[in-house]
Amino acid sequence: MKNAARLNSRGNLILSSLSLADYELLEPYLETVQFRARDCLEQTNKKVERIYFPYRGLISVIAVSQNKRHESEAGIIGWEGMTGASVVLRSEPALTNVFVQIPGDGRAVLAGDLSMLMAMSSTLRDAFLKHIYVFLIQAANTALANARGRLDQRLARWLLMADDRVPGDGLHLTHEFLAFMLGVRRAGVTIALQHLESQGLICNSRGHIRLINRSGLEQCCDGLYGVAERELSRLFAPRYG
Repeated sequence: MKNAARLNSRGNLILSSLSLADYELLEPYLETVQFRARDCLEQTNKKVERIYFPYRGLISVIAVSQNKRHESEAGIIGWEGMTGASVVLRSEPALTNVFVQIPGDGRAVLAGDLSMLMAMSSTLRDAFLKHIYVFLIQAANTALANARGRLDQRLARWLLMADDRVPGDGLHLTHEFLAFMLGVRRAGVTIALQHLESQGLICNSRGHIRLINRSGLEQCCDGLYGVAERELSRLFAPRYG
């Protein structure tokens, strides 16, 4: 899945998958946006104002308990996806927090405009529903990994997913940040990173993590990585690959 959307001039896999007619319908309503780290794009129990289609960067979807005392990452979104699932499903307000992990850029559309356009074109909405389906698979596999995977397997899966979505040679991530994403203590992340590095799978130095053996990381995941990625390839082929 590694950064496949770089090959398409529209920059985002969902936008790239649209027919010319649907893209020309949507494009006048799109604005170019920049993402800053920690920007909040959606907030639980609040109305969604904009839907974002990232070109670069990494966005996290966070599940929040009813009393707001507990949080856990449900999934991540990059060049392959979009925010605003509650708008597409006509089920507002949002019930997750969505924020920027790694800065980047992309396009955005007002929620009201997108709702209007989906009413005009069922094929446009169908394209968005495909992404939501793939994201649900990703979230389900996150739950599986959290329940059954060892910490090093969960970390390997997360690093592969982030590497799929972030161009360049390596990821700039602190141990504290990874601990929050995985819902564990910082010390556990440090030990897991050391284990992956000792196996020759990554190189970790001062907040910069470089994946040097992706196939080895996939083997480490023991099947916890790849299900959503294969479904993404199937649904969005031939524009993906």
